[in-house]
Amino acid sequence: MKKVVSVLLSIIMITSLFAGCSGDGKKTSTVQSSADTVISAVYPVDETVVQHTKKQASYLNKPLSFFPLYTNGKKEKSRPDAVEFSWQYNGSADTEYILRLSENENMEDAVAYTSESESISVYNLKLGTTYYWTVEADGTVSDVSTFTTDSTPPRNLYVDGITNVRDLGGWECEDGTRTKQGLIFRCGRLNESSAVTPNIEITESGKRTMLEDLGIKTEIDVRKTSDGETGAIISSPLGDGVTYSSCPMEWEGNTFLDNKEELLKVFEILSKEESYPLIFHCNIGTDRTGMIAYLVNALLGVPEESLYRDYLYSNFGNIGGTRTLKNVEGSGYYAAVQAAEGDSLSEKTYNCLVDFGVPKEQLDSIISILS
Repeated sequence: MKKVVSVLLSIIMITSLFAGCSGDGKKTSTVQSSADTVISAVYPVDETVVQHTKKQASYLNKPLSFFPLYTNGKKEKSRPDAVEFSWQYNGSADTEYILRLSENENMEDAVAYTSESESISVYNLKLGTTYYWTVEADGTVSDVSTFTTDSTPPRNLYVDGITNVRDLGGWECEDGTRTKQGLIFRCGRLNESSAVTPNIEITESGKRTMLEDLGIKTEIDVRKTSDGETGAIISSPLGDGVTYSSCPMEWEGNTFLDNKEELLKVFEILSKEESYPLIFHCNIGTDRTGMIAYLVNALLGVPEESLYRDYLYSNFGNIGGTRTLKNVEGSGYYAAVQAAEGDSLSEKTYNCLVDFGVPKEQLDSIISILS
């Protein structure tokens, strides 16, 4: 019996010896891992994320007069930087990742994004907002990570195919509150102006951003129809699900007094909660659009310097030339507001619009919706 055991032990030792060698006699290493697959967040984690580009951020932190150092309205520079999410995974290299992003710590109402690599770019997050995120691969889910976006307005947006897009919300008001984000957006045209037949410039990707990410329900187009500026369209390029309201305005002369009927129609639309979220635009989203933006945010209590900064920000868009504060201070709407009664800019704007013909109940509704 002892001899049998001895022989068996010898066989086991010899087998073990050759198990560590390759066919040519070279020693190999066999690694047996018992560790579970792990996916972990890399960026952004517990930090404040800035979505403005370096030039945009520099402009926003300098006196208004410095804006020509950063932009001149002749190139497309209005888009924000993306938030670049990244993570590490020790499982299969050939897998699809699912990033989930939420404003709630319990990940309720999370938005899902897919990626085939360990990173993904996400645009157009809200300002001054705490976000929570996880990433999943092959059934393995990371811990919840968090970060906060910088609160400096404007919330400029990337919508493929159009320029000069931003949220009217996010600005701090005179009373310390902020205007609501995600409800009213300004932008340049969605289709080519002065075309015989509609030539849609917003791309399919841009449409998805407008419809799925921003949830646009209404498009207010203030381009003229008399000279074909609207590009022959009679409905929204975003599709039949979006209400298209044409409010054609002249861009020369006194754009406030000369466009009274159309402006009253715009404020009527803005007073209806069912209109939101909405976009409004002219051709390049600067002057007629800028007038509406000025009046709405001034009504809500946004300080004058912030209104100026938002107007000058249009120079980051491809608007065909430079705009200065003279374009605001020499306008009919600016003169009308300054001449109105009131102790603050918001009071002056309210009284100016009442004198102009906007019913008080409409103005009160706009303030209630957007404040």
